[in-house]
Amino acid sequence: MEGKRFVAAADYEVSYPHPVEFSVGDRVRIGREDSTWPGWVWTRTGDGNEGWAPLPRLDPAGDGTAVAREAYTARELSMRRGDRLVSLRVHSGWLWCRNQHGEEGWVPAFNLKPVEPS
Repeated sequence: MEGKRFVAAADYEVSYPHPVEFSVGDRVRIGREDSTWPGWVWTRTGDGNEGWAPLPRLDPAGDGTAVAREAYTARELSMRRGDRLVSLRVHSGWLWCRNQHGEEGWVPAFNLKPVEPS
């Protein structure tokens, strides 16, 4: 689905206005894995910010923490029905997309409808 074009099938509003972010090598606390979206784990950064992150981007240390193997932001992208997007990355039911205004963020795949090439 990377590089694929989509149109928003429904409106979507950002759920977390202060997204968790971390850099390569940062240590984060990890909690439960999401049962609805397997592959996502609840994280807490050193500054106390919390949010979901893709487990494959983390190396669990076995002590309730993990080290980031990639930089990450949980920034979501609000969208309105009919918005056009391009997927840049995919993970467990969510796509990192760029909209027609050049803004980027995560959106749930179930809100997107593929645009067939013309």
